Amino acid sequence: MRHNSSVTFLWLLSLLLAATGCQQDDMRLQGEHGGKGRIVLALSDIQVFTDDVVTRTTLDDYSGFVFTLNGTTVDGWTVRDSVITFTDNAAFIEAGTYSLSAQNLEASQTGSGCAYYSGATAEDFTLTVGGTTAVSISLGAPQNAKLTIAYSDAFAAKYQNVRMTLTRDERSVDLGSADGCQPAACFPAGSVSYVLSAAAKSGSHVSDISAVAGSLTLAAGKHSTVTLTLNAVTGEIIPLVEGTHSGEFD
Repeated sequence: MRHNSSVTFLWLLSLLLAATGCQQDDMRLQGEHGGKGRIVLALSDIQVFTDDVVTRTTLDDYSGFVFTLNGTTVDGWTVRDSVITFTDNAAFIEAGTYSLSAQNLEASQTGSGCAYYSGATAEDFTLTVGGTTAVSISLGAPQNAKLTIAYSDAFAAKYQNVRMTLTRDERSVDLGSADGCQPAACFPAGSVSYVLSAAAKSGSHVSDISAVAGSLTLAAGKHSTVTLTLNAVTGEIIPLVEGTHSGEFD
């Protein structure tokens, strides 16, 4: 009987110690982050630039993203467009009910070759004091487009120092082989104007291409290739993306 009492006492003592440990963890959380809870973020369903087949991937580095919080705290304060910083995919914020959005702004503002993503939580989430809430944002496909410039053998045999300047609104980027040009770049989706120039190679018996203008339609999330080629009969230079345009030269 004394043995059973000892076992019961030890069992109760272990439960008491475990409960005390949990209370201490909660108090530590509230002491360091009083009135706050923790959100753990996952950026999911990310698609990369694709020709035909959708490829999904995961994202572990959130450093290029801006996260914006909107909602109401438990005290009734309204939170508008508050920028949140995540460390190891987690952040402490005031308890309340919120929505969270994410976008990698730098990629949307440059032609650096980066895919631009933007997304938000599918529904509001509630965070309690001392609690942890897992939050997921589905980013989907890139919202910009990627374009690569290429040349047919006939074109490459006659021309060099190619420059194709893409322009939309106040943004521009140079594709080609001339100094300062890139072989590929990302650009906002939709209708894009271009101006094409190239220098004739010595002995090619053609003239320089100067300011051939046109437009291309770029699809969001797609990687397209514009191939410069020649029509030997009509003397046309034909820059094509999904058959959208042909232009002339002397």
